[in-house]
Amino acid sequence: MMSIEMLTPGRVTELWPVLEPYFEAACNGNEIAKDEIDAKDIYILALTGLVAVFVGFEDGEPACVMGIQFNVTSGRKGADVIALAGRGLMRFKAAYWHVILEWLRANDIEFLDAYAPERLAKIYTHRFGFNKSCSYVRMTLQEIEK
Repeated sequence: MMSIEMLTPGRVTELWPVLEPYFEAACNGNEIAKDEIDAKDIYILALTGLVAVFVGFEDGEPACVMGIQFNVTSGRKGADVIALAGRGLMRFKAAYWHVILEWLRANDIEFLDAYAPERLAKIYTHRFGFNKSCSYVRMTLQEIEK
């Protein structure tokens, strides 16, 4: 049996020992995000209401997680998927993705972004309905030879 829950800060704390490995995997598996955010950051942001945490449950146990952070860009309310990991993601996507999107719309969110390396971007575009709007490139200055 599958279910989904948007966690309250108290529920994040209650489930954190189980959720943390999922968020660590999500952050470490995203070459773009791993230097900017980690599981502990997501925990703190979730406790302060700056990140919404959705958890997919299978038979009452957490199976997948999603963290969504809110922003304002050029006066428009948006959100970023900052972490997505777990097992059975496509089953949960089929059952609940529309619910998450409707919740975002109901909260006046105009767009949803996900910054991902090319291998993950393909999943976002082919499976979750994102459009590729740009190519994000970065130069890490500490790694440049002098």
